[in-house]
This record gives sequence, structure tokens and C-alpha cells, in this order.
Amino acid sequence: MNNGYSQSSKHEWLKWSLWTLLVLAIACIIYAIFLYNDLYDSKTAGFADTEKQILAQTAITDVEKIEHYNGDSPYHIVYGKNGDNEEKIIFYPLNGNEKNLTTIDTSRIISEQQILNAWENQCSKCQFVHINPALVDGEPLWEIAYYKDNKSTYVLDYLSMDDASRIEQLHFSKLVK
Repeated sequence: MNNGYSQSSKHEWLKWSLWTLLVLAIACIIYAIFLYNDLYDSKTAGFADTEKQILAQTAITDVEKIEHYNGDSPYHIVYGKNGDNEEKIIFYPLNGNEKNLTTIDTSRIISEQQILNAWENQCSKCQFVHINPALVDGEPLWEIAYYKDNKSTYVLDYLSMDDASRIEQLHFSKLVK
């Protein structure tokens, strides 16, 4: 019996297996990077066109940020400033050819931070997820998403930007505990 031959073939087999695993791991990492980039590009699709349209058709001179909002219909939410350095929030509808923009002067509404402070006082045991401007039936609102009851319920709270009154509240409960 030749142990040298069997030892050598075991080492060859192990070496090829490790190389194969390494190549597969590198391929998976490359695929994950491409997938991430593709998803990110689809998330921000149309932001450049929206920015160009806002700058051309409104008094906004500086676009600070653009977000996507899905309500009754999809919108881009544009945060910007005009020539007088006044901060504005613009809801830019994505559906249809004719765009009816909704523009909010941030100095005339309850700020995001004020809404958050009031919410934290009302719901101290809740876990905050996010806050975004929302447009429901043409009314600008703050959408606050959070978990309550030890993450068993996901809540979307819609509060008026004018007086912080609750307009709508949606609860989503887990079916499986």
C-alpha cells in the first residue's frame, strides 16, 4: 500500500476544493455588489429628472434632498430652498403628464422635530422607525412609522403639518408570534 500516493491525492483534492470555494465566495460577493447597486439605482430612479424639472419650473434654486413616497399615488418629495433662502417641501407627482405640485413653506408648519417630540411624549414605550412628509387626499401630513407592544404592532400615524392633529392611524399586527 502506497500511503504517499493517497496522501498526495487527498492534498490535491483539498487544494482544489478550497480554490473552488474561494472562487464561489468571490463570485457571490461580486453578485451582491451588483445587486445592491441595481436596487439603489432603482430606488433613486428619476431623481435627476425631478430635480431638473423643479429647478426649471419653480422658484427653488437649491435642491437639498429628494425622497420617494407612495401614497394613493407615487410622489417625489423634494426638499429645497428658494432665492430668499426659504426652505420648502415640494410634492412632485410621478403619475400623469400634467404635474400639480404641492409646495409647503416649512416656516408655516409644525417642524419634523416638534412632531417627533410630541410623539415621544405620547408613546414613550414605542420604537421609532421613521418620519416622512406624506400627501393624503391633497393634505400635507407627517407620516410617523413605529413599533409598539414589543414589536408586535407596526403603526403608521398621519399627523397634520398645521396643528399636529391625528388624521389617520393604521395598525399592522403580526400574525405569528
